Amino acid sequence: MKIKFTISLILLILTNSLAGCLSSDENGLDRFPSFNLVDEQGNNHNESMYEDTPFVAYFSASWCSHCHPVLGSLDDIIPEGKLVAFNIESREEYSDMNEWKDKMESELERDLFHPFIHAPPLAQSLEVSRIPTVFFVNSDGEIVHSPSGLTDKSILEDHWKSVS
Repeated sequence: MKIKFTISLILLILTNSLAGCLSSDENGLDRFPSFNLVDEQGNNHNESMYEDTPFVAYFSASWCSHCHPVLGSLDDIIPEGKLVAFNIESREEYSDMNEWKDKMESELERDLFHPFIHAPPLAQSLEVSRIPTVFFVNSDGEIVHSPSGLTDKSILEDHWKSVS
């Protein structure tokens, strides 16, 4: 009995510690919410810029070391102008989007041509609780897929093909 309890406790701890690290795909959302935000270069971005076109919203934080492979895969797959990187972190020390973009370019060893936007309230409105979380939005503004955690590149490609 003691062994079963110990094993159950260990499994529970491991399951909670991996939250956000393993992929899941939730499709419970309807439309991507409206937004009006500024990227790392001071350019305004709002939902009207993405009307009638599919796009991908990548939600993460600069401190998330396990998120980089997903951004790298998305950068390989998603055309320029169709991917937006949103920061979920509300703490001031993580609000510098130029620093985040520079860090990602260095770690991925390439230039990134997607906007990086500080957006904790947008992340909250979408109930982003695990990172990275990726929203694949079709040309009608509807969220079609929203995987979170580490997601295989082939799955990301399939999701993009389904909305583009």
